[in-house]
Amino acid sequence: MAEYCTCGTQLVENARFCHACGRPTRDEIVAEEPLQVPLEAPAEVQTKITPAPVSFRNPIALRVAFLMSLAIMMMQVIPVLNRLFFVWWLCAGWCAVPLYRRFTGFSLSVRSGARLGSITGVLTFVSLAVVLTMTFAVTGKQMLDESVKQDPRMSEIINNPPMVAFVALIMMVVIFALVVGTCAAGGALGARFSGRRPTDP
Repeated sequence: MAEYCTCGTQLVENARFCHACGRPTRDEIVAEEPLQVPLEAPAEVQTKITPAPVSFRNPIALRVAFLMSLAIMMMQVIPVLNRLFFVWWLCAGWCAVPLYRRFTGFSLSVRSGARLGSITGVLTFVSLAVVLTMTFAVTGKQMLDESVKQDPRMSEIINNPPMVAFVALIMMVVIFALVVGTCAAGGALGARFSGRRPTDP
């Protein structure tokens, strides 16, 4: 059956538009495309890396303190240099700060530097105690005999085991305080004069 446009022109079969006036022959449903909202790129999350506190639980701090204690132990076995033990203890605490900064990239505050120095001092005291124990085990009898020759009253102390233990304990406490305190002071000074702004809390 022939179809006609509103203008009176006979339409071609299945024509979408009239070839005379250009009028559409039927209403077409145009599918609407969904509106595409441009996705915004997620903002970069800036995370601030917080350094681990300087303590015995910090493996890098323990590694640095151990290396410094080994260096001091090497100095203690050299006959002439072992007399400058206060200097080596101070240098060990001082040098531990830049070495820690080299390993981690973080500078230390004066308080953290003192903590790192005290850890170095504790490990240094342990190594020093081992060296003194080994030295006394080898030459202890000779040292006691010479002390008795110089002062006969020393024989009374040597023959009294509780007194010997008490004197040894007092000596170890004094040495511990000196070593840890000197190394802690060196660590604080090293952090104070390191020349960089501390990045630890």
